[in-house]
Amino acid sequence: MLLILVAWGCLQVPGLDDKPWFWGADKIIHLSTYALLYICAWLAFPGALLSWKLHSSLLVYGLLIETLQSFTAYRSAELGDMLANATGLGLGCLLLSLLAGRLGFIHQYRAAYARQIS
Repeated sequence: MLLILVAWGCLQVPGLDDKPWFWGADKIIHLSTYALLYICAWLAFPGALLSWKLHSSLLVYGLLIETLQSFTAYRSAELGDMLANATGLGLGCLLLSLLAGRLGFIHQYRAAYARQIS
């Protein structure tokens, strides 16, 4: 559902007053969105923290969104957006890696998941 919501937001026609709040705001939105996507994907599949499948599938998703934007007259595909997406995925992974050692609920969640699949 979150993937559909992100795609919908990325492909919407910008409003008349849809100007960035500051220079680089667009890249910060990309970075934070993909960090959130990574965290949500990990919560859905907790065994995949450093999985190449998780990283690559979200990178391909970002590439697909950028490609779809290039077919519209009101959006454009940018390499900077893809770099921000990839950086956001790395940031999400880093945050989870740091928190995994400090927050017990993540360990409990992962242990429950491991018991469920075994």
